[in-house]
Amino acid sequence: MIHSVALIIADFLFSKDAITEEEKEVCAYGMELIVSGIISVVLVLIIGLITGGIWYAVIYNIMMIVIRMYTGGYHADTHVGCNVCYCGTYMISLLMLRIQMYVRGTIITWLIALAGYLIIVLNAPLEHHNKKLTIEQKEKYMIVSAVLGIVSMLIAFILNIIGVVIRYGKYSFLCRISLYINTMLLIIGLLLLLGVRKEGRFHEEDS
Repeated sequence: MIHSVALIIADFLFSKDAITEEEKEVCAYGMELIVSGIISVVLVLIIGLITGGIWYAVIYNIMMIVIRMYTGGYHADTHVGCNVCYCGTYMISLLMLRIQMYVRGTIITWLIALAGYLIIVLNAPLEHHNKKLTIEQKEKYMIVSAVLGIVSMLIAFILNIIGVVIRYGKYSFLCRISLYINTMLLIIGLLLLLGVRKEGRFHEEDS
C-alpha cells in the first residue's frame, strides 16, 4: 500500500512537471520513506492517546527523529517491520520508565542516560550501506550527535529540578518526563549498537 501511495505521489509530481521521468523512481522511493515514517509517528501518537501518555509519545517521536537523524541506528528491512519496530520500541520505553518509577533510583537514572550518551559519542554516526557519508558529513553528524545528547540530559536535569521544587521533593509529572528523556538516550544508544552489528554483517558479505 505504501509503495502504491508513493507511486501516485510521484506520478502527480511528474504530471505537474515538478520532476522528470528519470527522477520518478528516486522520488517514489523517497515518498515511501516519508509515508512510512508518518505512519510510524501517527501510530505512536495513537498508542500514546490510548495509554494516556501522549506527552511520552511526543517526546519519543521528537528524540527518535531528531537525534537518530544524526546518529543513525537500526532499521528494519521492510516498511511494515519498521513500523512494528518503531511502535514496539515505544512500548519498551514505557516499560523501562515504569520500572524506573517503581525503583526510584536517581543515580541509576543518570547512569542510564550517561551510558546512552557514551554509546552515541563512541559510535555515531552510523553509515548505512546504501547511504554513504562524506568525511565532512561524518564530522558534522558526530558533533551534532554529541551536542544533542548533552542538550537532552541538560533538559532532563532542569525538568527534574523544577519537578522536585514544585512538589516539595515528591515525584511529579516533570520528574517522569525527565526520567523518560534519560531512558530514550539509552534506547537510542542501544538501537545504534544494533545498527552497528547489522551494518557489520553487510560489510562481511561484501568482503
